[in-house]
Amino acid sequence: MGSAFGWGGNPQRGAMYFNVTPEENDGASAYTLTMPSKVPVEAFWSVTVYNQEGFFSPNDLDAYSFNSITAKHNDDGSVTIHFGGDPAADNYLPITPGWNYIVRCYLPGWQILEGAWSPPDPRLAE
Repeated sequence: MGSAFGWGGNPQRGAMYFNVTPEENDGASAYTLTMPSKVPVEAFWSVTVYNQEGFFSPNDLDAYSFNSITAKHNDDGSVTIHFGGDPAADNYLPITPGWNYIVRCYLPGWQILEGAWSPPDPRLAE
């Protein structure tokens, strides 16, 4: 079982975490998040989805997270994560009522550390 929060964690220079709860997180409204091709990190970034209690919700796909290495990239190098909607979509993550997600940026650049960059907002899927 995975958890959104744990004891300890990385210092800011090691990783920065961005917790996001979409406005319509009813489990039925699908969202997308498109991470740009150039995220200011020296290592990698990840996006992990959680249930309203902050844990993984078991699903048939055993899918909870994508990162800048494992995700399928768009032609322009960006990555679109699909929260809910069509399970056949690239980078699809199932959602449940009350869902939320965390974007983790490992070895963040100064832009993240100084607050000049943050992940884009999620968008309701069309």
